[in-house]
Amino acid sequence: MKRILFLAAYLLSPAIPVAIYVSSLGGSIDPYTLSVGLGVYAFIMICNQLILASRPGFAVSALGIKGLLTLHGIAPFFILAIAATHRMLKELSGFPDDTVQATFGAVALLTFAAAVVFALLFIANFRMPFQAAIRKLRTRAAEAFKLTYKASRAFHNVTVAACAVLVTHVLLASSSAFSANPAGAAWMAAWATLAIGMFLRYRIRGRPTPKA
Repeated sequence: MKRILFLAAYLLSPAIPVAIYVSSLGGSIDPYTLSVGLGVYAFIMICNQLILASRPGFAVSALGIKGLLTLHGIAPFFILAIAATHRMLKELSGFPDDTVQATFGAVALLTFAAAVVFALLFIANFRMPFQAAIRKLRTRAAEAFKLTYKASRAFHNVTVAACAVLVTHVLLASSSAFSANPAGAAWMAAWATLAIGMFLRYRIRGRPTPKA
């Protein structure tokens, strides 16, 4: 029961900011509004990845450490699909992809995607398709590039930088203009601050893992 409640809260955590943004745009469901809603959802879920990475006690208690690591490893594929759909709908709505805001979004998306692939190949320790082939590739890459687990973890932490870039992307969006949508902009900034703060605290404390 605890696991189910946690997963429900995890999946629905973006619901309030999504509702705030959709409401600020008039509440109609068109490609642009849908793209904004998906973008907000993806942003909150990326922040949630940092929260999961900090291994908070309430998450470990609900999922166990193995369950938490599995969720942390699987969720990025779901998030990337949502983020890619957000970008596609924005372009279909007539928004150019060469603006400063779009560039920040593209850089963050590509950085996050690279970190996900890198983690899948060199860090992930949960069951997945083609696991034997991935292990062979991991061994060969480690031997060829002297790639240690510690170095792999360090590279994976670029997701923190990607999250910071995403904050800029979000705050540059017209839908986040503080004068038009103060609640939405404040919510996104606060959630990102919470997620980054929890992750940095976890790293500073030496990556402790609470008991389930």
